Amino acid sequence: MAGIYGVLLKESNQKDIYKSFYNADFSNVIGEEIGFKNFRFGRSVLNKFKDDRFFYENEEFILCFEGINYSDIRSPENFITEFKQKGKSFAESLKGSFCGFIFNKNTEQIVIFNDILSTRVLYYYFDAEQGFAFASEMHVLSKLLRASGVLLNYDYDGIYAVALYGQSFYNFTTVKEIKRLNYGSTLVFDFLSKTSNESSYFKFKREEQKLPLSEIIEEMDRLLIHAVEEEWSKDQENGYEHFGMISGGMDSRVNLMLAKHLGFKKINTYTYGNPASSDITIAQQIAKENFYSHRQFNFFNGKFFIDNTLEHYVKATDGLTHFTANAVIYNSFKSLDFQRFGVVHSGQLGDTATGSFIKPNFDFAANIDKIGVTGFVQQKNLLTKIPFLNEIIKQYNYSDNDEFTFEQRQVNGTLMGDKVFNNFIDIVSPFYNKEFLELMLAVPTTFKINQQIYFEWLKIKHPEILNYKWDKIGLKPNTSFNIKYGRLAKRYINGGKKYFGLPYDSMHPINIWLKNDPTILIEFNRLFNENIELIEDSELKADLKNIYYDDVFEYRNRFSVLTVLLGIKMHFYSS
Repeated sequence: MAGIYGVLLKESNQKDIYKSFYNADFSNVIGEEIGFKNFRFGRSVLNKFKDDRFFYENEEFILCFEGINYSDIRSPENFITEFKQKGKSFAESLKGSFCGFIFNKNTEQIVIFNDILSTRVLYYYFDAEQGFAFASEMHVLSKLLRASGVLLNYDYDGIYAVALYGQSFYNFTTVKEIKRLNYGSTLVFDFLSKTSNESSYFKFKREEQKLPLSEIIEEMDRLLIHAVEEEWSKDQENGYEHFGMISGGMDSRVNLMLAKHLGFKKINTYTYGNPASSDITIAQQIAKENFYSHRQFNFFNGKFFIDNTLEHYVKATDGLTHFTANAVIYNSFKSLDFQRFGVVHSGQLGDTATGSFIKPNFDFAANIDKIGVTGFVQQKNLLTKIPFLNEIIKQYNYSDNDEFTFEQRQVNGTLMGDKVFNNFIDIVSPFYNKEFLELMLAVPTTFKINQQIYFEWLKIKHPEILNYKWDKIGLKPNTSFNIKYGRLAKRYINGGKKYFGLPYDSMHPINIWLKNDPTILIEFNRLFNENIELIEDSELKADLKNIYYDDVFEYRNRFSVLTVLLGIKMHFYSS
């Protein structure tokens, strides 16, 4: 993704590191670097919102802020003042989608930080002897470390997690020496004392409160209206047109229709996927009746999956999430001209925040094979090779699944897709709002089951949003009957079609695409056979072969294993 980096290593002569970033050759990108002694700091970022993102140096500090900033701490001078007053805790005062760093030249101490969802990812390396380095893109960091003489090793926790679940967990990566900065965190590295300390300033904490339904609905409305207004005003303040994604789901339409309700005009909408899906046809109707213009990108087959898979898709999320979604996003956005648009307005996280993953008293021990983005794990015997799964069971067992969904499924899975978007245009969502998320974490489980609180809020405050079908139920979600029984009917009808290999309703019917075009799997097999030989560990090699050839739905196992193999190639062997 567009991002930042810093190198405070004892032995390193690397320069112009921004040229290794995924988006370095994009026309809409700024790449620059500052040196101090033998340290290097830099960025490769979008050339927009220059009042938000900055890279600054004075006699005392080098600092950088990357992303979208809703706080009052706007200028480099404000950041320095706030930092001098509060130290590393200044990050708690920031608001938006961001990451950054501040380096003190006098003390040779650096603080790196991210937002409460880690929408702008940071990876780091620390060794008391060698020093410290970080980057928004892990492949940039792994390449830099190898060039600086650091020996890299497999992280088996991360490798098996991605291969089996299609995602990583906690701060594990596929390289033992590289960790991911946890969400809502700061990390302080002191070069002189050779110490590193990471701490969290925000944690997802489920604490139900006995709030009356009417009070919850009023507060939901206040917070979301504020978040939408804050988000969409960014476009206006910077002279950009509005651009939003729309689908047959609820969350994107909520964002866009609330913006319309608030008086934002000339809203341009965009959707992508299989044109025969209800997702697309519903989006067309909503856009036609509510917004200024609408564009659509159609996928008729899956041929794009084999178009330079490593460079285009696996690299985008550093081989830490299976590349299916990355490929879809890349091909949908690569040909668009975003110069006249500010951000892309999305509905990211809306379903999670309002309860779509709620499972009262969920037994993680019994369902540990079903907690990742692949849906389920076929080779349960291999789960013993992932020791941290015991920690997941201990931490989340018999909860209602809310904290796990935020901390693991979203931060390490779904929201990694933001990395792909942010190479083209900044992606934002009102559901990222901290106060709104904290409210939703306090809502009683009984109100969140099947997202009841979401639809009660809409029915009372914004009933016009319910006048369109919801792709998940095939009906308008304006009655409890429609929501409950429509959901069941859609699930069983679509599930039956999938089971028998019939065309089913999906924006991206991967099973059908790969069934209709055998050349895709042939190319997947070629990639697999070519790269499995990179694995020198015979046990790991055998396990990856077993996972790859034991198919699960939509060949998610093959996407995941290829992600692992191409990620290993990228981090351990690419020049």
